[in-house]
Amino acid sequence: MSGLGGGACAAAQAAPSLASAQQTEAVILTRSALLALDQANKTGNYTVLRDLGSSTFHANSAAKLSEVFADLRRQNVDMSATLAQPLSFNPQPAVDAKGLLRVAGAVPLGARVLYFQIAWAREAGAWRIYGIVVTASETTP
Repeated sequence: MSGLGGGACAAAQAAPSLASAQQTEAVILTRSALLALDQANKTGNYTVLRDLGSSTFHANSAAKLSEVFADLRRQNVDMSATLAQPLSFNPQPAVDAKGLLRVAGAVPLGARVLYFQIAWAREAGAWRIYGIVVTASETTP
């Protein structure tokens, strides 16, 4: 499993479902985070991914992020297709009792399925990555 966050990516706690506009925002944030991770894996440069994070996420150095996502990088997973594939959330995106926006789910990528858990903290009026866990596995025939 590849990911970081101070317990940030546990399954979302019971929280009210997001309004439609917020659901759309959750999809955009998820695709953006996955694309940032994809670009970091392809370039080996994790500074932008780190800089997209919250102040808590900034505690991770770019070198630490590279280490955390090394397995995903070795699998050579191309996550750019997440822009065109439907995201399947389970449970639905929600803001938890701590105010973190949490998403968990999967997206098909050819012969693989990408599983993700991402949490964002609201800082300076924007959602910033608080924690991210991403794994990929082969689909079964």
